[in-house]
Amino acid sequence: MKVIINAAAIYKGGAEQVVHSFINECRSITVNDYYIFLCNNIYNSLDLDAFGSNFHFYRMERRTGASFLNIIKTSRYFNRLERKINPDVVISTGGHGYWIPKAPLITAFNIPHYIYPESPYFNKISSKKKIYWKIKKHFDLYFYRQSDAIIVQTDDVNKRLKKLLKNVEVHTVSNTINGVFSDSISQEKKLPPKVDGEVRLLTISSNYGHKNLDIILEVVDELLKNKITNVKFVLTLPEDAFTRFNEEKYQQHIINVGPVPIDHCPTLYSECDMMFLPTLLECFSASYVEAMAMGKPILTSDLPFAKTVCRKAAVYFNPMEPVDISNKIINLIQNPEIQENLISEGKKNLKLFNTPKERAKRFLSIGENQINGK
Repeated sequence: MKVIINAAAIYKGGAEQVVHSFINECRSITVNDYYIFLCNNIYNSLDLDAFGSNFHFYRMERRTGASFLNIIKTSRYFNRLERKINPDVVISTGGHGYWIPKAPLITAFNIPHYIYPESPYFNKISSKKKIYWKIKKHFDLYFYRQSDAIIVQTDDVNKRLKKLLKNVEVHTVSNTINGVFSDSISQEKKLPPKVDGEVRLLTISSNYGHKNLDIILEVVDELLKNKITNVKFVLTLPEDAFTRFNEEKYQQHIINVGPVPIDHCPTLYSECDMMFLPTLLECFSASYVEAMAMGKPILTSDLPFAKTVCRKAAVYFNPMEPVDISNKIINLIQNPEIQENLISEGKKNLKLFNTPKERAKRFLSIGENQINGK
């Protein structure tokens, strides 16, 4: 089977991790020829010497969605490549990819804004931003409707997307943890030695609006009101995004280590005590499964997308209420037995998720079924 993997529209975040894992897992599935469209962010993260002669890489200077003009330009280039390659199927794991090939197209849906309209995120953004998301929704759904099949990561997303796109097949293929979380911890420590009694809450995330990281400042204020001074939030933001968290009053309570490569994440988890994610919108956050794999209690938003993944392995809070968040943090710190129960539930949950290899095989199987007209 000739397979085009279109990763040229992927910028960063969870989609980058998924396609990186998928490409690497395909190395052991040698019956296929792989033609991979990608940009420098993914290209530079791959060990190209580890790939066999059945892999062909096409590097783009700019990601497809960088501009409307680039979408047109890249689509024309991809059309020429498709005529040359004559693929059996195209798989776009990072979204619709802004390209409609002639071959069967398998896409992955990862835009929670369109299926969770009840999210408090929409109450905090401006009218201008709401209009932006309405326009973008029509644009993106046009491309998704051209798919022969769409892959989602949870049954909740599957159910909601089927109501939105009634004439497209939707398949659930659960996300998983990167293989680095199965390896022994080998990277140098990222954080200074702990002070006695210090409790670290880790948030591995970019500072997108829907991630709701600004609430951390208000949570710190509430913790200090309760004379809780031993809690430190650990963030992974670029310096320019961290500026507003760097006020003098917060410097003793918020640590920023900057963006962290995926293979350094297990070390960072091992240096922290809990995973904290106040997000307002997700389809699936890998942070949940990573925390489960690393044996860390989870504190996260009391919203459907979180509960469908974490189940009983998390303490849930109202992500818009710093008092509630503060109280849940304090209660968890003061109750080690609750922590142990969350860790135990997380280990149970891990058995429900695909391994990276299983996920890759499912992607390819869905593509093969489309070729066979099933």
